[in-house]
Amino acid sequence: MTSLRKTVMNYVTGLLIVIGVAAAVTSYYFVKYEVNSFQDNALHEVAMAAGFVFRQDIEPRIDAELEDQLVIQIWDETREPLHRSGPVVDIPFQTKLGYFDVTAGGERWRVFRSRDGSHAIQVSQRWSAREEVAAYAAAGASVPLIVAIPIAWLLISWAVKRVLSGLGKLSSEIGERSAEAKDALALQGVPLEVVPLVTAMNSLIERHQQALDTQRRFVSDAAHELRTPLAALQIQIDNLRARELSGPSREIAQDLLDGIRRASYSVNQLMTLVRADASIESDTELVDAQDLIGLIASGFAPVAEAKDVKLSVLPQPGCALNVRADDLRLIVSNLIDNAVRYTRAGGEISIGTQRFDDRLIIEVLDTGCGIPEAALPHLYDRFFRAAPADIDGTGLGLAIAKSAADRSGFALMIENRRDVCGVRGQVTIGVEDGTAETKLLKAA
Repeated sequence: MTSLRKTVMNYVTGLLIVIGVAAAVTSYYFVKYEVNSFQDNALHEVAMAAGFVFRQDIEPRIDAELEDQLVIQIWDETREPLHRSGPVVDIPFQTKLGYFDVTAGGERWRVFRSRDGSHAIQVSQRWSAREEVAAYAAAGASVPLIVAIPIAWLLISWAVKRVLSGLGKLSSEIGERSAEAKDALALQGVPLEVVPLVTAMNSLIERHQQALDTQRRFVSDAAHELRTPLAALQIQIDNLRARELSGPSREIAQDLLDGIRRASYSVNQLMTLVRADASIESDTELVDAQDLIGLIASGFAPVAEAKDVKLSVLPQPGCALNVRADDLRLIVSNLIDNAVRYTRAGGEISIGTQRFDDRLIIEVLDTGCGIPEAALPHLYDRFFRAAPADIDGTGLGLAIAKSAADRSGFALMIENRRDVCGVRGQVTIGVEDGTAETKLLKAA
Protein backbone atom coordinates (compact mmCIF):
# COMPACT_ATOMS: atom_id res chain seq x y z
CA MET A 1 0.00 0.00 0.00
CA THR A 2 1.49 3.33 -1.08
CA SER A 3 1.33 6.63 0.80
CA LEU A 4 0.48 9.56 -1.45
CA ARG A 5 2.27 12.07 0.79
CA LYS A 6 5.37 9.93 1.20
CA THR A 7 5.67 9.23 -2.50
CA VAL A 8 5.30 12.86 -3.55
CA MET A 9 7.74 14.01 -0.85
CA ASN A 10 10.29 11.42 -1.94
CA TYR A 11 10.13 12.61 -5.52
CA VAL A 12 10.26 16.29 -4.55
CA THR A 13 13.18 15.72 -2.13
CA GLY A 14 15.14 13.84 -4.74
CA LEU A 15 14.43 16.55 -7.29
CA LEU A 16 15.59 19.31 -4.91
CA ILE A 17 18.81 17.42 -4.21
CA VAL A 18 19.50 17.09 -7.93
CA ILE A 19 18.71 20.78 -8.49
CA GLY A 20 20.97 21.84 -5.60
CA VAL A 21 23.90 19.80 -6.88
CA ALA A 22 23.35 21.02 -10.43
CA ALA A 23 23.17 24.64 -9.25
CA ALA A 24 26.37 24.30 -7.24
CA VAL A 25 28.27 22.69 -10.12
CA THR A 26 26.96 25.17 -12.67
CA SER A 27 27.73 28.16 -10.44
CA TYR A 28 31.22 26.85 -9.85
CA TYR A 29 31.99 26.62 -13.56
CA PHE A 30 30.33 29.95 -14.41
CA VAL A 31 32.23 31.84 -11.72
CA LYS A 32 35.43 29.91 -12.33
CA TYR A 33 35.43 30.99 -15.97
CA GLU A 34 34.93 34.68 -15.15
CA VAL A 35 37.34 34.74 -12.21
CA ASN A 36 40.00 32.93 -14.21
CA SER A 37 39.67 35.49 -16.98
CA PHE A 38 39.93 38.33 -14.49
CA GLN A 39 42.83 36.83 -12.57
CA ASP A 40 44.73 36.05 -15.76
CA ASN A 41 44.47 39.68 -16.67
CA ALA A 42 45.66 40.67 -13.19
CA LEU A 43 48.67 38.40 -13.56
CA HIS A 44 49.45 40.05 -16.88
CA GLU A 45 49.18 43.52 -15.40
CA VAL A 46 51.41 42.60 -12.47
CA ALA A 47 53.98 41.16 -14.89
CA MET A 48 53.87 44.38 -16.91
CA ALA A 49 54.40 46.42 -13.78
CA ALA A 50 57.31 44.24 -12.75
CA GLY A 51 58.73 44.63 -16.23
CA PHE A 52 58.94 48.34 -15.64
CA VAL A 53 61.55 47.68 -13.00
CA PHE A 54 63.62 45.22 -15.02
CA ARG A 55 62.99 45.78 -18.73
CA GLN A 56 60.62 47.69 -20.95
CA ASP A 57 60.01 45.19 -23.75
CA ILE A 58 58.38 42.35 -21.80
CA GLU A 59 56.54 39.77 -23.92
CA PRO A 60 54.05 38.53 -24.73
CA ARG A 61 51.58 41.34 -24.49
CA ILE A 62 48.01 40.03 -24.16
CA ASP A 63 45.05 42.11 -25.18
CA ALA A 64 42.67 41.40 -22.32
CA GLU A 65 39.04 42.43 -22.38
CA LEU A 66 38.65 46.13 -21.76
CA GLU A 67 36.26 45.36 -18.92
CA ASP A 68 38.93 43.37 -17.04
CA GLN A 69 41.95 45.62 -17.59
CA LEU A 70 43.53 47.28 -14.55
CA VAL A 71 44.94 50.80 -14.52
CA ILE A 72 48.37 50.74 -12.84
CA GLN A 73 50.01 54.07 -12.09
CA ILE A 74 53.45 54.66 -10.46
CA TRP A 75 54.86 58.00 -9.39
CA ASP A 76 58.16 59.05 -7.86
CA GLU A 77 58.59 61.15 -4.75
CA THR A 78 57.85 64.36 -6.68
CA ARG A 79 54.66 62.87 -8.20
CA GLU A 80 56.32 62.55 -11.57
CA PRO A 81 54.70 59.66 -13.48
CA LEU A 82 57.11 56.79 -13.90
CA HIS A 83 54.78 54.14 -15.31
CA ARG A 84 51.24 53.77 -16.51
CA SER A 85 49.44 50.75 -18.00
CA GLY A 86 45.86 49.83 -18.83
CA PRO A 87 43.02 51.85 -20.36
CA VAL A 88 43.56 55.54 -21.02
CA VAL A 89 41.50 56.99 -18.20
CA ASP A 90 42.47 59.97 -16.08
CA ILE A 91 42.18 58.58 -12.56
CA PRO A 92 43.24 61.23 -10.08
CA PHE A 93 46.07 60.70 -7.61
CA GLN A 94 44.76 59.68 -4.20
CA THR A 95 46.41 61.52 -1.34
CA LYS A 96 45.63 58.84 1.26
CA LEU A 97 46.58 55.20 1.40
CA GLY A 98 44.06 52.37 1.14
CA TYR A 99 40.84 51.69 -0.81
CA PHE A 100 38.66 54.35 -2.47
CA ASP A 101 35.69 54.60 -4.83
CA VAL A 102 36.11 57.24 -7.50
CA THR A 103 34.39 58.25 -10.72
CA ALA A 104 36.50 58.78 -13.83
CA GLY A 105 35.74 58.68 -17.52
CA GLY A 106 32.03 58.33 -16.76
CA GLU A 107 32.61 55.05 -14.86
CA ARG A 108 32.98 54.01 -11.24
CA TRP A 109 36.37 52.66 -10.19
CA ARG A 110 37.73 50.83 -7.18
CA VAL A 111 41.16 52.27 -6.33
CA PHE A 112 43.91 50.95 -4.07
CA ARG A 113 46.93 53.20 -3.28
CA SER A 114 50.15 52.13 -1.61
CA ARG A 115 53.73 53.38 -1.46
CA ASP A 116 57.31 52.40 -0.65
CA GLY A 117 60.28 54.55 0.19
CA SER A 118 60.54 56.21 -3.23
CA HIS A 119 57.40 55.36 -5.18
CA ALA A 120 53.65 55.82 -4.99
CA ILE A 121 51.63 52.98 -6.59
CA GLN A 122 47.93 53.15 -7.49
CA VAL A 123 45.93 50.26 -9.02
CA SER A 124 42.37 50.85 -10.26
CA GLN A 125 39.66 48.41 -11.35
CA ARG A 126 36.25 49.04 -12.89
CA TRP A 127 33.29 48.31 -10.66
CA SER A 128 31.55 46.84 -13.73
CA ALA A 129 34.14 44.03 -13.76
CA ARG A 130 33.20 43.09 -10.22
CA GLU A 131 29.50 43.30 -11.08
CA GLU A 132 30.10 41.03 -14.04
CA VAL A 133 31.59 38.40 -11.74
CA ALA A 134 28.56 38.74 -9.46
CA ALA A 135 26.24 38.46 -12.47
CA TYR A 136 27.95 35.27 -13.59
CA ALA A 137 27.61 33.85 -10.09
CA ALA A 138 23.91 34.71 -10.01
CA ALA A 139 23.41 33.21 -13.48
CA GLY A 140 25.19 30.06 -12.41
CA ALA A 141 22.80 29.70 -9.49
CA SER A 142 19.58 30.72 -11.23
CA VAL A 143 19.89 29.02 -14.62
CA PRO A 144 19.65 25.48 -13.17
CA LEU A 145 16.60 26.52 -11.14
CA ILE A 146 14.88 28.06 -14.17
CA VAL A 147 15.60 24.98 -16.27
CA ALA A 148 14.48 22.72 -13.42
CA ILE A 149 11.02 24.30 -13.09
CA PRO A 150 9.47 22.62 -16.18
CA ILE A 151 11.40 19.43 -15.43
CA ALA A 152 10.08 19.49 -11.87
CA TRP A 153 6.55 20.10 -13.12
CA LEU A 154 6.74 17.11 -15.45
CA LEU A 155 8.35 14.87 -12.86
CA ILE A 156 5.93 15.76 -10.08
CA SER A 157 2.94 15.44 -12.45
CA TRP A 158 4.16 12.01 -13.48
CA ALA A 159 4.68 10.99 -9.86
CA VAL A 160 1.25 12.21 -8.75
CA LYS A 161 -0.42 10.59 -11.76
CA ARG A 162 1.32 7.33 -11.00
CA VAL A 163 0.24 7.40 -7.36
CA LEU A 164 -3.31 8.50 -8.18
CA SER A 165 -3.73 5.77 -10.78
CA GLY A 166 -5.03 3.67 -7.91
CA LEU A 167 -7.81 6.22 -7.40
CA GLY A 168 -8.60 6.06 -11.12
CA LYS A 169 -9.01 2.30 -10.91
CA LEU A 170 -11.14 2.72 -7.81
CA SER A 171 -13.36 5.30 -9.57
CA SER A 172 -13.79 2.97 -12.56
CA GLU A 173 -14.68 0.10 -10.26
CA ILE A 174 -17.28 2.21 -8.45
CA GLY A 175 -18.71 3.51 -11.74
CA GLU A 176 -19.09 0.00 -13.15
CA ARG A 177 -20.73 -1.45 -10.04
CA SER A 178 -24.43 -2.05 -10.10
CA ALA A 179 -26.74 -1.07 -7.28
CA GLU A 180 -26.89 -4.73 -6.30
CA ALA A 181 -23.13 -5.29 -6.04
CA LYS A 182 -22.19 -6.89 -2.74
CA ASP A 183 -18.42 -7.27 -3.02
CA ALA A 184 -16.27 -4.85 -1.04
CA LEU A 185 -14.10 -2.36 -2.88
CA ALA A 186 -10.52 -3.57 -3.27
CA LEU A 187 -7.81 -1.73 -1.33
CA GLN A 188 -5.00 -2.87 -3.60
CA GLY A 189 -3.20 0.06 -5.23
CA VAL A 190 -5.18 2.65 -3.26
CA PRO A 191 -3.08 5.41 -1.61
CA LEU A 192 -2.74 5.05 2.14
CA GLU A 193 -4.52 8.36 2.80
CA VAL A 194 -7.61 7.14 0.91
CA VAL A 195 -7.89 3.79 2.70
CA PRO A 196 -10.15 5.15 5.52
CA LEU A 197 -12.54 6.53 2.88
CA VAL A 198 -12.68 3.22 1.00
CA THR A 199 -13.16 1.34 4.27
CA ALA A 200 -16.08 3.62 5.16
CA MET A 201 -17.58 3.09 1.69
CA ASN A 202 -17.31 -0.68 2.12
CA SER A 203 -19.11 -0.36 5.44
CA LEU A 204 -21.83 1.70 3.76
CA ILE A 205 -22.17 -0.89 0.98
CA GLU A 206 -22.57 -3.61 3.57
CA ARG A 207 -25.28 -1.69 5.45
CA HIS A 208 -27.02 -0.88 2.17
CA GLN A 209 -27.08 -4.55 1.21
CA GLN A 210 -28.42 -5.51 4.60
CA ALA A 211 -31.24 -2.99 4.23
CA LEU A 212 -32.06 -4.27 0.73
CA ASP A 213 -32.02 -7.87 1.89
CA THR A 214 -34.33 -6.99 4.77
CA GLN A 215 -36.73 -5.25 2.41
CA ARG A 216 -36.73 -8.14 -0.05
CA ARG A 217 -37.30 -10.69 2.66
CA PHE A 218 -40.23 -8.66 3.96
CA VAL A 219 -41.83 -8.36 0.52
CA SER A 220 -41.16 -12.01 -0.27
CA ASP A 221 -42.53 -13.22 3.06
CA ALA A 222 -45.59 -10.98 2.80
CA ALA A 223 -46.32 -12.12 -0.76
CA HIS A 224 -45.79 -15.74 0.19
CA GLU A 225 -48.10 -15.45 3.19
CA LEU A 226 -50.79 -13.82 1.07
CA ARG A 227 -50.78 -16.51 -1.62
CA THR A 228 -52.34 -19.21 0.57
CA PRO A 229 -55.37 -17.23 1.89
CA LEU A 230 -55.99 -15.77 -1.57
CA ALA A 231 -55.96 -19.25 -3.12
CA ALA A 232 -58.34 -20.44 -0.40
CA LEU A 233 -60.68 -17.50 -1.03
CA GLN A 234 -60.67 -18.22 -4.76
CA ILE A 235 -61.60 -21.85 -4.11
CA GLN A 236 -64.42 -20.83 -1.75
CA ILE A 237 -65.78 -18.33 -4.25
CA ASP A 238 -65.62 -20.95 -7.02
CA ASN A 239 -67.58 -23.30 -4.75
CA LEU A 240 -70.07 -20.53 -4.04
CA ARG A 241 -70.53 -19.83 -7.77
CA ALA A 242 -71.15 -23.54 -8.37
CA ARG A 243 -74.34 -23.26 -6.39
CA GLU A 244 -77.54 -21.93 -7.82
CA LEU A 245 -77.50 -18.21 -7.01
CA SER A 246 -79.83 -15.43 -7.92
CA GLY A 247 -78.76 -12.90 -10.53
CA PRO A 248 -77.51 -10.19 -8.12
CA SER A 249 -75.77 -12.76 -5.93
CA ARG A 250 -74.00 -14.31 -8.93
CA GLU A 251 -72.78 -10.88 -10.05
CA ILE A 252 -71.44 -10.17 -6.55
CA ALA A 253 -69.67 -13.54 -6.52
CA GLN A 254 -68.15 -12.80 -9.93
CA ASP A 255 -66.92 -9.40 -8.73
CA LEU A 256 -65.37 -11.09 -5.69
CA LEU A 257 -63.66 -13.64 -7.95
CA ASP A 258 -62.29 -10.90 -10.23
CA GLY A 259 -60.92 -9.02 -7.21
CA ILE A 260 -59.27 -12.16 -5.84
CA ARG A 261 -57.66 -12.84 -9.23
CA ARG A 262 -56.32 -9.29 -9.41
CA ALA A 263 -54.90 -9.61 -5.90
CA SER A 264 -53.33 -12.97 -6.78
CA TYR A 265 -51.78 -11.46 -9.89
CA SER A 266 -50.35 -8.60 -7.83
CA VAL A 267 -48.84 -11.05 -5.34
CA ASN A 268 -47.29 -13.06 -8.17
CA GLN A 269 -45.84 -9.86 -9.63
CA LEU A 270 -44.36 -8.97 -6.25
CA MET A 271 -42.72 -12.38 -6.05
CA THR A 272 -41.34 -11.92 -9.57
CA LEU A 273 -40.01 -8.47 -8.68
CA VAL A 274 -38.24 -9.82 -5.58
CA ARG A 275 -36.57 -12.53 -7.65
CA ALA A 276 -35.57 -9.96 -10.30
CA ASP A 277 -34.09 -7.65 -7.66
CA ALA A 278 -32.14 -10.51 -6.11
CA SER A 279 -29.69 -10.33 -9.07
CA ILE A 280 -29.19 -14.06 -9.19
CA GLU A 281 -27.09 -14.38 -12.32
CA SER A 282 -28.03 -17.39 -14.38
CA ASP A 283 -25.74 -18.93 -16.94
CA THR A 284 -25.98 -17.79 -20.52
CA GLU A 285 -27.22 -20.17 -23.15
CA LEU A 286 -27.71 -20.22 -26.88
CA VAL A 287 -31.26 -19.10 -27.62
CA ASP A 288 -33.15 -18.64 -30.86
CA ALA A 289 -34.92 -15.34 -30.28
CA GLN A 290 -37.61 -16.12 -32.84
CA ASP A 291 -38.53 -19.40 -31.17
CA LEU A 292 -38.52 -17.78 -27.74
CA ILE A 293 -40.81 -14.96 -28.90
CA GLY A 294 -43.17 -17.44 -30.56
CA LEU A 295 -43.39 -19.53 -27.39
CA ILE A 296 -44.11 -16.49 -25.20
CA ALA A 297 -46.67 -15.05 -27.64
CA SER A 298 -48.53 -18.35 -27.77
CA GLY A 299 -49.19 -18.05 -24.05
CA PHE A 300 -50.88 -14.66 -24.56
CA ALA A 301 -52.79 -15.69 -27.68
CA PRO A 302 -55.95 -16.90 -25.83
CA VAL A 303 -56.19 -13.62 -23.88
CA ALA A 304 -55.67 -11.55 -27.03
CA GLU A 305 -58.26 -13.59 -28.90
CA ALA A 306 -60.77 -13.18 -26.09
CA LYS A 307 -60.30 -9.38 -26.31
CA ASP A 308 -60.60 -9.45 -30.12
CA VAL A 309 -56.98 -8.24 -30.47
CA LYS A 310 -54.87 -9.48 -33.35
CA LEU A 311 -51.51 -10.81 -32.09
CA SER A 312 -48.89 -11.60 -34.74
CA VAL A 313 -45.21 -12.55 -34.72
CA LEU A 314 -43.25 -11.38 -37.74
CA PRO A 315 -40.84 -14.06 -39.03
CA GLN A 316 -37.12 -13.32 -38.91
CA PRO A 317 -34.74 -16.27 -39.36
CA GLY A 318 -31.18 -16.40 -38.02
CA CYS A 319 -31.77 -14.85 -34.59
CA ALA A 320 -29.67 -17.16 -32.41
CA LEU A 321 -27.69 -15.46 -29.63
CA ASN A 322 -25.99 -16.30 -26.35
CA VAL A 323 -27.88 -14.63 -23.47
CA ARG A 324 -29.51 -15.28 -20.13
CA ALA A 325 -32.74 -16.77 -21.36
CA ASP A 326 -34.68 -16.22 -18.13
CA ASP A 327 -34.05 -12.45 -18.19
CA LEU A 328 -34.93 -12.14 -21.88
CA ARG A 329 -38.10 -14.19 -21.36
CA LEU A 330 -39.10 -11.96 -18.42
CA ILE A 331 -38.61 -8.74 -20.40
CA VAL A 332 -40.44 -9.88 -23.54
CA SER A 333 -43.30 -11.35 -21.46
CA ASN A 334 -43.87 -8.03 -19.69
CA LEU A 335 -43.79 -6.07 -22.95
CA ILE A 336 -46.36 -8.38 -24.56
CA ASP A 337 -48.47 -8.46 -21.39
CA ASN A 338 -48.67 -4.65 -21.34
CA ALA A 339 -49.49 -4.54 -25.04
CA VAL A 340 -52.37 -7.04 -24.60
CA ARG A 341 -53.73 -5.24 -21.54
CA TYR A 342 -53.76 -1.75 -23.03
CA THR A 343 -54.94 -2.54 -26.57
CA ARG A 344 -58.66 -2.19 -27.09
CA ALA A 345 -60.86 -4.61 -29.00
CA GLY A 346 -60.11 -4.54 -32.71
CA GLY A 347 -56.51 -3.44 -32.16
CA GLU A 348 -53.32 -5.09 -33.34
CA ILE A 349 -50.08 -6.20 -31.72
CA SER A 350 -47.03 -7.17 -33.77
CA ILE A 351 -43.78 -8.64 -32.45
CA GLY A 352 -40.66 -8.70 -34.60
CA THR A 353 -36.90 -8.79 -34.54
CA GLN A 354 -34.23 -6.87 -36.44
CA ARG A 355 -30.72 -8.26 -36.79
CA PHE A 356 -27.74 -5.93 -37.29
CA ASP A 357 -24.01 -6.63 -37.31
CA ASP A 358 -23.47 -6.02 -33.63
CA ARG A 359 -26.93 -6.12 -32.08
CA LEU A 360 -30.39 -7.66 -32.14
CA ILE A 361 -33.54 -5.61 -31.53
CA ILE A 362 -36.79 -7.18 -30.35
CA GLU A 363 -39.74 -4.84 -30.93
CA VAL A 364 -43.31 -5.00 -29.65
CA LEU A 365 -45.80 -2.62 -31.35
CA ASP A 366 -49.39 -2.09 -30.28
CA THR A 367 -52.28 0.18 -31.19
CA GLY A 368 -53.34 0.79 -27.63
CA CYS A 369 -54.13 3.97 -25.72
CA GLY A 370 -50.54 5.26 -25.65
CA ILE A 371 -48.71 6.87 -22.73
CA PRO A 372 -49.37 10.41 -21.44
CA GLU A 373 -46.36 12.69 -21.94
CA ALA A 374 -46.20 13.51 -18.21
CA ALA A 375 -45.99 9.79 -17.37
CA LEU A 376 -43.00 8.96 -19.58
CA PRO A 377 -40.33 9.86 -16.99
CA HIS A 378 -41.98 7.58 -14.42
CA LEU A 379 -42.54 4.43 -16.49
CA TYR A 380 -40.10 2.33 -14.51
CA ASP A 381 -41.22 3.49 -11.06
CA ARG A 382 -42.74 0.72 -9.00
CA PHE A 383 -46.52 0.76 -8.64
CA PHE A 384 -46.79 3.67 -11.09
CA ARG A 385 -49.62 3.23 -13.59
CA ALA A 386 -50.16 5.46 -16.61
CA ALA A 387 -53.05 3.42 -18.00
CA PRO A 388 -56.74 4.32 -17.74
CA ALA A 389 -58.39 3.34 -14.47
CA ASP A 390 -60.66 0.79 -16.15
CA ILE A 391 -57.70 -1.39 -17.21
CA ASP A 392 -56.34 -3.79 -14.62
CA GLY A 393 -52.66 -3.64 -13.71
CA THR A 394 -50.19 -3.49 -10.83
CA GLY A 395 -47.63 -0.94 -12.05
CA LEU A 396 -44.86 -3.50 -11.57
CA GLY A 397 -44.42 -4.97 -15.07
CA LEU A 398 -41.97 -2.41 -16.46
CA ALA A 399 -40.12 -2.18 -13.14
CA ILE A 400 -39.54 -5.95 -13.37
CA ALA A 401 -38.44 -5.64 -17.01
CA LYS A 402 -36.04 -2.82 -16.15
CA SER A 403 -34.45 -4.82 -13.32
CA ALA A 404 -33.87 -7.78 -15.64
CA ALA A 405 -32.51 -5.52 -18.40
CA ASP A 406 -30.08 -3.85 -15.99
CA ARG A 407 -28.82 -7.18 -14.76
CA SER A 408 -28.21 -8.62 -18.23
CA GLY A 409 -26.97 -5.40 -19.83
CA PHE A 410 -29.84 -5.01 -22.30
CA ALA A 411 -31.04 -1.61 -23.50
CA LEU A 412 -34.77 -1.16 -22.82
CA MET A 413 -36.81 1.56 -24.52
CA ILE A 414 -40.49 2.42 -24.19
CA GLU A 415 -41.97 5.23 -26.29
CA ASN A 416 -45.15 6.37 -28.01
CA ARG A 417 -45.51 5.47 -31.67
CA ARG A 418 -45.40 8.32 -34.17
CA ASP A 419 -47.32 6.70 -36.99
CA VAL A 420 -50.47 5.70 -35.06
CA CYS A 421 -51.72 5.82 -31.50
CA GLY A 422 -49.92 3.15 -29.53
CA VAL A 423 -46.67 2.19 -27.85
CA ARG A 424 -43.37 0.82 -29.11
CA GLY A 425 -41.34 -1.36 -26.74
CA GLN A 426 -37.79 -2.33 -27.70
CA VAL A 427 -35.05 -4.38 -26.10
CA THR A 428 -31.60 -4.19 -27.70
CA ILE A 429 -29.08 -6.98 -27.17
CA GLY A 430 -25.40 -6.89 -28.08
CA VAL A 431 -24.70 -9.89 -30.31
CA GLU A 432 -20.93 -10.20 -29.96
CA ASP A 433 -20.77 -10.58 -26.19
CA GLY A 434 -24.43 -11.04 -25.33
CA THR A 435 -24.68 -7.66 -23.63
CA ALA A 436 -25.54 -4.11 -24.50
CA GLU A 437 -24.99 -0.87 -22.68
CA THR A 438 -27.96 -0.24 -20.43
CA LYS A 439 -29.79 2.90 -21.47
CA LEU A 440 -33.37 3.53 -20.46
CA LEU A 441 -34.64 5.82 -23.19
CA LYS A 442 -37.94 7.55 -22.56
CA ALA A 443 -38.71 9.42 -25.77
CA ALA A 444 -41.86 11.25 -26.68
